[in-house]
Amino acid sequence: MKLRPATLFAALSVMAMFGAIVIGLVVIGSPSEFRMRRLDQRRANDLASISGAIRTYRITHESLPAKLTELKQSQQIMNYSLEDPIGRPYEYAVKDAFSYELCAEFDTSTNTMATRFSSIFEAHGLGRQCFSQEARPPARH
Repeated sequence: MKLRPATLFAALSVMAMFGAIVIGLVVIGSPSEFRMRRLDQRRANDLASISGAIRTYRITHESLPAKLTELKQSQQIMNYSLEDPIGRPYEYAVKDAFSYELCAEFDTSTNTMATRFSSIFEAHGLGRQCFSQEARPPARH
């Protein structure tokens, strides 16, 4: 039985298409993995914004907020959420007059060896991760 060129071309095209799909899933992961990474990126962005708001609060109030909800009351505009994308509240604990800890539950782990991160919150492990931070007042001259 002799294959016609059109049949051979169609069979090779289908094989190439399936190969590309498999390679794509291996390289970028499944849609659910992509979604989890996207949600973790949002968590990292929220934590970075919350940390910035805490530093601003520390400067204007000369103390750290006792609870994260105090940030909502003291700011006109809030470009972040105090809850992660699935509704779990971010954890916040004051350690002393200048230091605090922010915690979140992450669905994935980042590879800290291969990537440069724009914030400390982007380098995280899987599960509950806490980040110790400081909000010192500016030095006076």
